[in-house]
Order: sequence, then C-alpha cells, then structure tokens
Amino acid sequence: MSDLDNSATLRVEWLQYRSMLFDRDAGLPTLAFVIDSLRRDIEDDGGIAVLTFMMNAERQVEDLWGWQEYDRLITSFVRFLQGMMAESRLPQGVLCVPSVRSDEILFFVPVKEHAGVTETARLRWLKTLANSLDSAVTQFLAERLASFDRYCSHVGYALISYDDKVRFERLIYRGLQEARSEVFRRNASAEEHGAMVLRDILEKRDIVSVFQPIFDLVENRMAAAEALSRGPAGSGFENAESLFSLAEKTELVIPLERLCRERSLEEAGKVLWPHMIFLNMSPAAAADSDFVDGALVRSVARCHLDPNRIVIEITERTYAQHQDLFSNVIRGLRQEGFRVAVDDLGSGYSNLAALAEIKPEFLKFDHHFTREIQRNRIKQDLLGAILAFAMKMDTQVIAEGIENSEEFEALRRLGVPLGQGYFLGRPSSISTLVRPAA
Repeated sequence: MSDLDNSATLRVEWLQYRSMLFDRDAGLPTLAFVIDSLRRDIEDDGGIAVLTFMMNAERQVEDLWGWQEYDRLITSFVRFLQGMMAESRLPQGVLCVPSVRSDEILFFVPVKEHAGVTETARLRWLKTLANSLDSAVTQFLAERLASFDRYCSHVGYALISYDDKVRFERLIYRGLQEARSEVFRRNASAEEHGAMVLRDILEKRDIVSVFQPIFDLVENRMAAAEALSRGPAGSGFENAESLFSLAEKTELVIPLERLCRERSLEEAGKVLWPHMIFLNMSPAAAADSDFVDGALVRSVARCHLDPNRIVIEITERTYAQHQDLFSNVIRGLRQEGFRVAVDDLGSGYSNLAALAEIKPEFLKFDHHFTREIQRNRIKQDLLGAILAFAMKMDTQVIAEGIENSEEFEALRRLGVPLGQGYFLGRPSSISTLVRPAA
C-alpha cells in the first residue's frame, strides 16, 4: 500500500472518529471528547456541577414537523445557551452532548468559586441556577413554539464530588443519572401542580369555546365551524395541545372532553347556530359511556340543535389504532343522525381501506398538503385523485390550513368544495361569526 493510500485510509478513520466525538449540527463536542478536561476540574476543585437540559418533552415538534425542524430547535437552543454565557448571564462552563444527535444538552460548571462553602450551600446555589435556567428555557420555547407544556421541567442538576475510591468516569455517569432523575422529579411536581389547576378549571366549568369557520369555496360563504377549546387566560392552558396533553397524563381527559363538548354545544345553542358544527372525538371520548350511551344526542336536543348538523371528527391515525372501538361508536352515532368527518388526511397515516370502511361524509386533508399547493404540481395531481376518490364515496373534501389568497384560489380552481384556515377566519367566539358584517 502506498503512502498516499495510507494517508487516505487514516483520513477516513479520523473523520469516522470525529463524527462520533463532535455533533456538527449542534456544534458541540460529545461527553467522551471533554471527559479528560472534566477530570482536571474535579481533581483541582474537589468537584463539579452538572446541569442537563432535556428537550424530549418537545418531541411533538419532531412528530408534527419532522426531525429537521426538531434539529433546528435544538441547535437554536444551543446558540441561546452560548449567548447567555457570552453575556455572563450563565457561568462559564463546558457545553456538550452525551452522544451525537442527542436531544439532551449537558452543562458542566466548575465549583471553584464556591470552594469555601459547605456542600449544602453549593446545592442551594445550584438549585437556584437550575430554577433560573428552567425559566429561561420556558421563555425560549414560548417564543418559538405555538404550543408547549408549561407544566413541565426541562432542567435537572447534580453536584459531583471528587472521590478517589471511585473510578472517575463512573462519578460522571452517576452524576448524570442523578441530574436526569431530578428532571423527572421536577416534572412530576410540575404536572401535579398543573393537575390541580386543571381540576379547578373542570370544577368551575371554566373552558373557553371558540369556533373556526369552514367556508364553501365555490359560493364564498360560511358553511360550518369547527369547535375548539382553550383554558382560561393565565392558566397555562390557553393552547389546546397543552390542555389535552396534561389531561392525558393526569387521566382527566374524559371529564375534560365531556366539558368541552357541553360548552361548545351550549355556545352554539345560545346563538341558534344555523350551520354545521364539527366536534372532535378522541379514543378516550369514544370509550366514554357518557358519550356513546345517548348522552350526546340528549345534549344536542337540550341546546336546541339538530344532530344532522353535528359532525363528529376523528383522525385517520386514531381510527387505525382503535378500529373496533371507533367502528361501533360511528355506527351508533349515525343511527342517531350524526355525520362523520375524517381529519388529517396526508399527515403520514393515510389508509384508503380505512376511509372506504368509514365512508365519512367529510374528508379533511392536512395543512402540510395545502401549503403552497399552487406551486406544486405533484400535490395538485394527488389532490385530483383524492377528489375523485371522495366523489365515489359521496364525500365532501375540506382543505385545512389555507393561509393566503394564492392557496385559496388554487384550491377553488382545482375543485375543492370546502376550506378552513387563517386566511378565511381565525378561531373566535361564535357570536362574532353570526354577527352581520359591517
């Protein structure tokens, strides 16, 4: 083998090792790369503090928008922490990741400035720092995500003390385990507080019902509205995803969905709403005896509404996961006069066989599909196929997520009968939707 071949082989091996020791996307070294420098700090100062930032609570970003967006969020967070350090709002320390592509950020802080104090005093300082950083993380996420869990902690901490009887690497790993356990403990405490707030909301029936209009794109008039629910202002549950996420974690989703349905129907009844109302149904609601045992039709009648104008909306994904449950519930609802819509077509779970089995009166395709459809010929061809399929099932198609006039005109030109999105109207109180235009 020539020297040139040897050099090329060595370079390939070096790049392979480098890829395991440095996360290029986050711009941070791995723990394995910095561990020797941490050893010196611990031996010189008698210990080191470690904080862990666990972003996995925000994995809905990856689920909804893809791993690229989640990577961008993590990278942006790293820059945020580096900026805080540069501005002296964060102590000087070592930022790294446990391994390449991790969504956990580690921060090792020397404790030499606290060398003359007791371990209790050090822990008090570290807890104060962690609380401050948890607030900073909350603000960071609030500015970047439309929805995130306010009753959640992302920061854990531990104090690693030097012990010459214990192998150094194991000191580090035990410290990390303790810091991660602290995140879970703080999360449990935050969720418990959130559950108390949510129970109070349920007791006071303090749910805000809003409605987003659905338009007839051909005649450019309102045809229906989707009922949505929010927590009261200042509760931390102003976003529906946060509200229902915590309800699921704390096993309060059934009473919450009952209240949301009741409040939506009550609001529609107050204004004698003349159009269709779309109500969302989750697997929990489908399993709720209060929902399936004639309770819904009685609630509709009590609010002076017509079951034929109530559309029960399920997602294609949840139907596929709970097919037997939903099949029975849908059959019963149709016997009572309700109609059915399938939501989120095109979100990655499309199952035409399931759609043929449900035979929904309405089919809503996902906002990812709508986005910039006027510039995407493949999306337009796919939409043509969806419209043809829907016509054979006698199903009306609804385009979600219409955000500008170009998308609106393209969808209308392509023959989509119904549409929904911020361009047509944002969620608002139902009284504003029935109020005559000025």
